[in-house]
Amino acid sequence: MQFGVQLYSLRARAEREGAEKVLSMVSAAGYDGVEFAGFYGKTPGEMKALLEKYRLAGISAHIRPEAVEESLPYIDALGIRYVFIPWVGPEEFDSPEKYAAVLAAGEKAKALLDARGVVFGYHNHAHEYADGKDEIGRITDALGIRAELDVFWATVAGKDAVAEMKRLAGKLALVHIKEAAEEDPAHSPQPVVGEGAVDMRGVFSEAKAQNIPWAILEVEQYPCAEEEYLSASLRAMRALAR
Repeated sequence: MQFGVQLYSLRARAEREGAEKVLSMVSAAGYDGVEFAGFYGKTPGEMKALLEKYRLAGISAHIRPEAVEESLPYIDALGIRYVFIPWVGPEEFDSPEKYAAVLAAGEKAKALLDARGVVFGYHNHAHEYADGKDEIGRITDALGIRAELDVFWATVAGKDAVAEMKRLAGKLALVHIKEAAEEDPAHSPQPVVGEGAVDMRGVFSEAKAQNIPWAILEVEQYPCAEEEYLSASLRAMRALAR
């Protein structure tokens, strides 16, 4: 298993110090790659050069389906192998017209990605589980795509992360490793991986059982300095993945 960072985790640092700074931080902490949430205004060539400079793989990217076509130059240049829909809001799931538009855009995006051998999937938050719903299953089945389970948001929704991984077996592509505080997890800083409410030992055991190739760290709120958090969480993930 290899380890990456969802760059949304370092959005504030990027705003202050730029893309190269965050990539250098991820590399210095020892990670193997990154998952993009935008491309910082860089050209595909400029971003490729930065990844090569810091010896990082461009693992994946969060891209809304209607923006996939315009993002193809980045997907191609950076060797991105996974693209995940980062968000479909509850108002889109609940509106037949809006949901139909999401599916239409998703079908077009999937055709473009399939032609490149790029895996297309969906990344969840908590609202997909509201009122007993299974919007993850609904959209992945409708489009024939995979899932990137965010174990933090599953936990916030009251689900057992390991049970959700098992439920998604066969369609689970990657996992977002995001720890949850014991109290008020939706609004509290995330502890270092392995020190919170998520059964991370079980998560990594199930990831190994399903041959998940990458664990992607994501952080909403830090309990300490970013550099310290990245290093400590990578040490924990490596130990859990043994």
